[in-house]
Amino acid sequence: MTDARLIGIDWGTTSFRGALMDAGGRILDRIEDRIGLTAIQDRAFEAALEAAISPWSGDARLPVIASGMVTSRTGWVETPYLPCPAGADELAGALTAITTSAGRHLSFVTGMSFRHADGAPDVMRGEETQIAGIARPGEQLLVLPGTHSKWAHVSDGRILGFRTAMTGDAFAALKDHTVLRLTTGSSGGDGQAAFAAGVRTGFAEGGAGLLGRLFRLRAGALLGDYPAEETAERLSGLLIGTEIAEAHRFAPGLAAPVVIVGGAELATRYAAAFAALGMAAEAADPDAAFHGQFRIARQAGLV
Repeated sequence: MTDARLIGIDWGTTSFRGALMDAGGRILDRIEDRIGLTAIQDRAFEAALEAAISPWSGDARLPVIASGMVTSRTGWVETPYLPCPAGADELAGALTAITTSAGRHLSFVTGMSFRHADGAPDVMRGEETQIAGIARPGEQLLVLPGTHSKWAHVSDGRILGFRTAMTGDAFAALKDHTVLRLTTGSSGGDGQAAFAAGVRTGFAEGGAGLLGRLFRLRAGALLGDYPAEETAERLSGLLIGTEIAEAHRFAPGLAAPVVIVGGAELATRYAAAFAALGMAAEAADPDAAFHGQFRIARQAGLV
């Protein structure tokens, strides 16, 4: 495509997305593939990339910018974490560039790190690029739901700090590998009401008491308070409600709405959680990662 100026790659552990962009950041074409990092054998990243973007083979001279877990220890090129506070300018200055054996020029966006008030560390890879694609004035609280949900305190597009919650991991482990599996039936019942009830319970008292509330899910099913088919939704709501309560302690007093950044399914679930709590929230552009890549590339002079 003659208007193409940049190829953006969002490469995660289990997913691969690509976008062909013009000089203004408009997406001309896109690719999705199942070649997540875990699918790459013998570190054949270059071959996998070339195969995935082969429809754009006529644009071999275009610069490529990549973000996500591709820069992790198990990825193509491990890059050092950039400490907060930072935004697109600092990310542009911290790009790691390589030239492949085919002569293609790649720039990798690094992840970010943060130290909490007690000195405890936190890290992210990929989410910083999505956040860079949401250029809004003022201060906001953003949530990026996932296996490891990220909550970011952002000011004028710069990340001041963030926290991670292992909500997705915890849900899977608790549902399938604890005593809760014995009273968790197949999905059924009033799932929406069960989820909302779980959210409100998890959010109560600032999110305190999670360990006890987890066992009460089993007790409630045993005593007939609700059917076992609702346990999974109640568990999901309980964990997300607790996550929201903890995040609001992390960044109190920020103006609503909370911005939800991520795929449609999880964005919808988190929007329902905020609605259950009477909180304002809105979904960001699902192409935030590519918008962020373009912004970083432009700051770095790649386009």
